[in-house]
Amino acid sequence: MIGQITVIKSAEGAFDCYFAVPGGSDQVPAIVFGPSAFGLNDDIKKMCDDLAAQGYIAAAPDNFWRGDKGPIPMNPDGFKRALARIEGPEIFAGTKRDLDATLTEMRKHPRCNGKTAIIGLCYGGPFAVLGVTELGCDAGASYHGGGFEHQLDNMKKADKLLSLHWGDEDFSMPADLLEKVNAIAATNKNVEIFIYPGGVKHGYTGPSAAAWDAKAAGLTWARVLPVLDKLKNPKKAA
Repeated sequence: MIGQITVIKSAEGAFDCYFAVPGGSDQVPAIVFGPSAFGLNDDIKKMCDDLAAQGYIAAAPDNFWRGDKGPIPMNPDGFKRALARIEGPEIFAGTKRDLDATLTEMRKHPRCNGKTAIIGLCYGGPFAVLGVTELGCDAGASYHGGGFEHQLDNMKKADKLLSLHWGDEDFSMPADLLEKVNAIAATNKNVEIFIYPGGVKHGYTGPSAAAWDAKAAGLTWARVLPVLDKLKNPKKAA
């Protein structure tokens, strides 16, 4: 790992955040991860490191610091714990505040060029949308995001690029919801949808997940990195 744990202070308290900065002295975009229900695990830390190696500031807060904090193993018992700690509207609202506080700190960083994006994973997926519509982000990406039935209106309002990705066998994107999501993408040029065929399941971008699919994950990143790259030069982000 090339990043390190830092502490983000908010009006509610302080929480851990994995933070990776690229080499050099150029000002670059800051990318904040909305972690899955399994929390701040090694998969997300590696994603931060990989982004830093490609010239981005990357951060991933521990959004579960108020209760069952830290990473949860990806096994049957861990799955039950993960589901339990995302129940109720208060944790979603708290996560949104944490991401807002993290974005605020990233924008203050001397290496940040003022441009930000959220990449949301699973439970964190909807925050890619909210990042664009409510938190001042310049782009957003969601990997196998859940809860998008509650983000349809926000997707219609998106005025910055949203890149949304699911496998064709993702339980969080049933056919009826996908139809609604595709309908929005057809009328909002800022929303792009990608569905990966071949039995690709929920969680496919995480190497530690049972659903890990190297081919689909590689293609996902190949499609998202050009979106983020536009933020390196503000003139390209129109």
